[in-house]
Amino acid sequence: MASTRHVSRWQLCRPPHVSGSSETLPFFSSNSAEVAAAVSPSTPPVSLRYLNEFVGKLHCAPALLQHGLFPDAKEVTESMALFNAVRRYIEPKSEEESLKINGKHDGIVVVGDGNTPRTAAMFAFRMRGWKCYSVDPAMEKGTSERSKGWADVSNLVTVRNKIENIRITLRRAIVVLVHAHVTLDQALSAVQAEQVCGVVTLPCCNWYGQQEMLFGRRPDLVYDDFSVLSDHREIRLWVGDNSRNVDVSHADFSLTSSVMKGCVRKDIVDISGIVGGSTNNTERQSESLKKRDGVLDFISDTLQELDRDISSMNPEEITAEEQTFGSSLPSAVASHLDVDTHVLALDWHPRRLAVRLLLRDGYKHVYTLSIADNLSFSMNDKQGTKTLKLQLHKCIIDVASDPGTEDERIKFEPCGHYILQSTVVLTSDEEEKITVKFENDGHLTPSLACVLDAGFIFRGFRGRAKKKPSFFRLVCRTLDQFVSGSCPESTSRKASLVCLTSRKQWRKKEFLAHEDLELDVQSLIASKEQSPGTPVYVYCCYKLQKLAVVQPTVVNTKDSNNIGRNAALETWLELEKKLKERQSELGNSLVAIDSPEARVKAAQEQEQASRKVYVQVTGEITRVRRFSKGMAFLSLELTGTGYDRPLQVFLQRETMNWSLETFLKVVSLLRKGDELIGVGFMARNARGHSMLQVEALSLARSGEYEAYN
Repeated sequence: MASTRHVSRWQLCRPPHVSGSSETLPFFSSNSAEVAAAVSPSTPPVSLRYLNEFVGKLHCAPALLQHGLFPDAKEVTESMALFNAVRRYIEPKSEEESLKINGKHDGIVVVGDGNTPRTAAMFAFRMRGWKCYSVDPAMEKGTSERSKGWADVSNLVTVRNKIENIRITLRRAIVVLVHAHVTLDQALSAVQAEQVCGVVTLPCCNWYGQQEMLFGRRPDLVYDDFSVLSDHREIRLWVGDNSRNVDVSHADFSLTSSVMKGCVRKDIVDISGIVGGSTNNTERQSESLKKRDGVLDFISDTLQELDRDISSMNPEEITAEEQTFGSSLPSAVASHLDVDTHVLALDWHPRRLAVRLLLRDGYKHVYTLSIADNLSFSMNDKQGTKTLKLQLHKCIIDVASDPGTEDERIKFEPCGHYILQSTVVLTSDEEEKITVKFENDGHLTPSLACVLDAGFIFRGFRGRAKKKPSFFRLVCRTLDQFVSGSCPESTSRKASLVCLTSRKQWRKKEFLAHEDLELDVQSLIASKEQSPGTPVYVYCCYKLQKLAVVQPTVVNTKDSNNIGRNAALETWLELEKKLKERQSELGNSLVAIDSPEARVKAAQEQEQASRKVYVQVTGEITRVRRFSKGMAFLSLELTGTGYDRPLQVFLQRETMNWSLETFLKVVSLLRKGDELIGVGFMARNARGHSMLQVEALSLARSGEYEAYN
C-alpha cells in the first residue's frame, strides 16, 4: 500500500487534448477548471536516461565510481537530475569569468549530500569554474580511505557539519538541496553571496510542506523527473533571489528541450476538489492522527486505572504493590523533601497508596489528579489537536474515619483544573507539541514543587508499543510543566521529580539523565520485596541550575542561531589572526610535530634544553576538560604522527593573555571532533608526562561552527 504521509501540493498535469507530451499547461493558470481537467490520472513510465548517460557518455563517471561516491543507481539518478536542473535553468549563460574575484569564488552549495559528496563531486567535475561545497553532518571523516581519494578532486570541499552552523562567503552562489532535512531559509542563511543565481531542491520525507516558499514566492518551476529511480522525484527550483531586479516572467521554463526528456510539469492545485477520494483520504489521515498514541493518551489511560474496582484486581498484585511502596516510599522522600513541600503524587493504585503514605508521614500539602473531561480531538486544516482536562485535588485525611486503618478515608478537595493540549501536524513527523495550562477556578493556586511518580510512568508503559526513550522524555517534560512556573524560589535544594520504578535503565543518559531534561539524577535502591532479584530504584531528580543569560530583547530561534553562529565565527577569525602573529614571531624556531620521531625528539629536547622548545601541532580533539579558574585540558590525537597515545594540551588564561570572558567563550565552543592547530612550548604535567602548553590556537575545522571564504 502506498504511503500517504509525504504529500506534495503540486500535482502532475497534462494538456486535456494532448496525450503523450512532456509539456503541459502554462505554470500559472488562471482557470482552475482547466487545471482540474489537466490532472493526469496516471504517471509516465520510469526512464533509464540518466543511467544510460552516466554509463555511456559521462567522461567523469569512472572517477566518480572509483571514489566510491554512489552506493546505488538511485543516488546516481538523483545527482544527475539536480545537475540537469541547474544546467538547464540556473547556470548563468553569460561568458563572464567564473574565477576568484575580490577574494571570492563562485560556488555551488550542496546541502544534505549524505556520507559521501556525491552530488557536489558531480558538479565539481562538470562545472569546473565553480567551487563546490558538500555539506552534511553525516559526511565521512577525512581519515577514511575513500575520503582521502575525493580530497584530491579539484574544487570540491567537504563539510562535516549542519548547514545551520556554517558560513560560506561567495560571489555568485547556487544552492542545491538533496533530500535535505532543513528549511530553505536555514540553507540560505549559511550563504553570504553577492548574487544567488538560483535554488533547486529535491524534497523528501516530511519536508515537502516546508520547502514551498522562498524569496516570498512559490517555485518558478516544479516537475517530476521520471528518470529518477525513486518515488521522491519532484524537483522545485527558484531562479534568481529576492532582489528587485529579478524578473522571471519571460524566462524559458518549458520542458521541451531534449535534456528535459522524461520530465512532467506539476501545478499547485486544490487537491481536495480535484482528486477523487481525497476527502476520504483526509478523513483517514485525520482518523490516523486521532488514533496516534501520544503523551495525553498515556496520561489518560494510566489515570483511568484509578477508577477500577479494587475487587476486580488480582489480590497478589495488590499485596505486592502495597508491600513494595509501603517499604520504599518513606525512604525515598524523607531525605529529599521536607513535610512542607507541595507534592503532586501520581500512582495507578485505586486506593491512592502513595497519597495515603505521604499523609501518614506528616506531609501537609499532597495533591493528585483525576480526569475531569475525557480526551477529545479536533482537526483544523492540517493540524490535529488533542485536549485533556484534569482535576487537581488537595488530599487530606478524613478525621471522621479511622486514620491509619483499612477504614481510613481520604478527602479530595478540588482546587483547579489543568488543561493539556497536544498538537500534531498532518504531514509532519515532528514531535507533538504539548502545553499545560492551569485554571484555579477561584481557588488559591498551589505552589507545586515536586512530582512523585509512584509507579505511574512504569504502569503507563506496560503493554504499550511506544517505549522509545524520546517518548519517555516527552512524558517527563510534560509532567514537569505541572510544577514549572508555580514553584516559588527557594534557597534550599529540593527534588523536582522523585521516581520509583523497577527499571534500572531509567538512570541512563537516554532517559532521566538526558541533557534535554536538564536534571541532576541521584539514585538509590529502596526495596527488594517486589520480587526476588527485582529491586525498586528511586531516582531523585534535581533541576540543574542555569546561568543567567542577559538578553535585552527576545529574538526568534532563527535569529538566535544566526547570532550564535556569527559570534562564534568572529571569535575563530580573531584566534586565527593571533595564531598567525605568534607563528610569525617564532619563525624558524617553531618545530612542527608531524611524525612519531618529531614528537619524541621534541620531548627529549624539552628535557635537555635550558630554553623553551616551541612546537606546532595539528590534531583532532578527543576529550575536553574545563575548569572554572581559567584552565582547560584537551586530549589531541595528532594528525599524521601514527602515535596512538593522544597529546595532552594545556590551556591557561594567563599564558594566552586572555581575559576570563574570552577564555570562557573560547573553551565553551571547543567540541570533541574539532580539528585544532596549536602553538606553544613543551612542558610536564603533574604526573611527569609531556604536554603542550598553548600560547595560541585556532581551529582548522570545527564540529560546531565553520567559515569558508
